[in-house]
Amino acid sequence: MHLVFYLRGVPQQVALWKAMAQNIFFKWRRINMKNNKEEIILVQGGLRDSVLGTMEFTFPQEALPTVLSIMNLKYGDYKVKPSFMTNVRVITLRRILGLMKVPKKAYKEAEEIPPSIMFDDLERGLSDLTAARISIHLIGYKKDIYGEMHDPIKKKTYLQEMI
Repeated sequence: MHLVFYLRGVPQQVALWKAMAQNIFFKWRRINMKNNKEEIILVQGGLRDSVLGTMEFTFPQEALPTVLSIMNLKYGDYKVKPSFMTNVRVITLRRILGLMKVPKKAYKEAEEIPPSIMFDDLERGLSDLTAARISIHLIGYKKDIYGEMHDPIKKKTYLQEMI
């Protein structure tokens, strides 16, 4: 799945946010075509510059509520429901880029997911992306296709989301 947005803020804070966003990993579910069983591996979320000054974050489709939680995007928030002129820009970009609006259901699920995690038995945790003080203007998302992919290292074929 591809979440498309644009960022505003002090350049150093935007750079910090980008660095933090590139260090997030997600569970990636795929079906082994030989035995028809689901396998789960970790995959890194991908952040890249996109067209017309936007950014694109790629991740497994099942992780949409988690991504909304980590990015602190809430339905009705100023980042999601912006001013009139910003709203015109977001709607225009959504149409030009052929994106879909994020469903309210995903925002509701995101409210139940903790944005940061502390491990009781380890001296580490997982941080959300609110440390960098920036504005995220969410434009929309697009889904990836599913298909067969051959893994030459494991010598297996999987049915998976083509992230």
